[in-house]
Amino acid sequence: MSGPFASAQDLQDLTGLVVARARAQATLQVASDVIREECGQELSQVVGDVETLPGVDLATLVLSERPVTAITQILVSGSPVTDFTFSRWGVITRSSEVFWTSGAVVTYTHGFTEADWEFGVLRSICVDAAVRSLSLNRDGASEAMGSNLMETAGFSPEVFLTEGERSRLASFGKALVG
Repeated sequence: MSGPFASAQDLQDLTGLVVARARAQATLQVASDVIREECGQELSQVVGDVETLPGVDLATLVLSERPVTAITQILVSGSPVTDFTFSRWGVITRSSEVFWTSGAVVTYTHGFTEADWEFGVLRSICVDAAVRSLSLNRDGASEAMGSNLMETAGFSPEVFLTEGERSRLASFGKALVG
């Protein structure tokens, strides 16, 4: 499991909202998990991830995680392959136009670093979703049971993404290959 896109300090700095550190971190983790689920991607940088791809009668393979920032090794039937190029979208092409009929084991780096502007977008959406869950329900109003807020009555706050956030995340998803 990867950590949250934002810290409790980010939440406080960006919103002025003061929340117990453990509660803020837990809510930010849930918001990050919701974002990853929406995109079908890890999104945070992973160095040295290993993926086994099945053989195909094509000169291209497609890795499951994006963006791909480095490929450190490709093995086909245990032997290294060096005649390839790759795109940020995870498309690996044999330079020799040899097909990947035996498949490949690829060791690569993917995802965004905290210095990437895309990570800033993820951080912003994460904080917004967390703040919403800490203060409002899906309809934009605090829910109460009698005089108690729902969460104090034993109901946990809901973390969700708005349609606008989903739209902003669309370019981070698995479906985008090119």
